[in-house]
Amino acid sequence: MIRHAARAVPWTRVVVAAVLVLALMELVRRWPWSMWPLEGAAVGVLAGAAAWCLDEPSAAVVDAAPRGLAWRTVARGPAVLLLLAVWGTAVWWAGDSLFGQRWDVGLHGVVAVAAAMAWTSWRRAAGAARPGSILAVGVLPLATAWALVRPLEGTLPVFPYGPGAGAGWETSRAGWLVVGIGAVVLLVATLADGRWWPVSRRAATWGVPPLPPTGDRGGQRSPILPQ
Repeated sequence: MIRHAARAVPWTRVVVAAVLVLALMELVRRWPWSMWPLEGAAVGVLAGAAAWCLDEPSAAVVDAAPRGLAWRTVARGPAVLLLLAVWGTAVWWAGDSLFGQRWDVGLHGVVAVAAAMAWTSWRRAAGAARPGSILAVGVLPLATAWALVRPLEGTLPVFPYGPGAGAGWETSRAGWLVVGIGAVVLLVATLADGRWWPVSRRAATWGVPPLPPTGDRGGQRSPILPQ
């Protein structure tokens, strides 16, 4: 697993993302009232980096190997744990600058990582090679814009702002918990099976023609199966 993680994980991107998360949260710690939207940006960076860890550029070869998706995902776990450790450290260091909502802010990052892993693993099980890169490109600007504009703040407070948000923090917490539970269920189901699509559809996605259901192979008799 260590050798697989060393080769498969884009460690440079992960380290850069970790440093960026620390930098963004340090700005939030210093100037929380004016820099609060950067908390959403940090969550976006965290989710994108976690999704990157599960990309498989050589999917056509690796997916046919004996090691399954679950094994490869667990092998990349140290990179995800590194990201979570960095997030936990940044949230702990920010302390009271988070308007007394340290646990809620910590929840944002943990759920974002779980959701990114669940979606990326689900797409990998369907045969997509680099779904994490697609997610990373979209999630950072989306999270930053949502934290800055805060649409639907009265009904869907994703990143509540300030101690005056009141019930917004409770509503946000409930929403993040629902997303987190759904992400865990999807991730576990995907890794437990990894075969969500019919064989023909998965084979078409990977560019490999499906095998006929009998011993006949293109008009030739199989040397292995009994005739």
